[in-house]
Amino acid sequence: MGLTDKLKDAAKKAEDAAAEHKDQIRDAVHKAEAAADQRTGGRYSEQIQKAGAKADEVVDRLKDPAE
Repeated sequence: MGLTDKLKDAAKKAEDAAAEHKDQIRDAVHKAEAAADQRTGGRYSEQIQKAGAKADEVVDRLKDPAE
């Protein structure tokens, strides 16, 4: 097994683990949004919300390993 195969296998395992924990990832993203918004005093709320929406899109695209 070459280095490329090992990296592909590691990436697949990481994607499967992330897919299994979609809800926890989504909760962490929302907590990070709230913390960033609070620390910036609401000055960048729109940008923070856009970044959170993009992160949610990525999480939604993750496929469950059972599929």
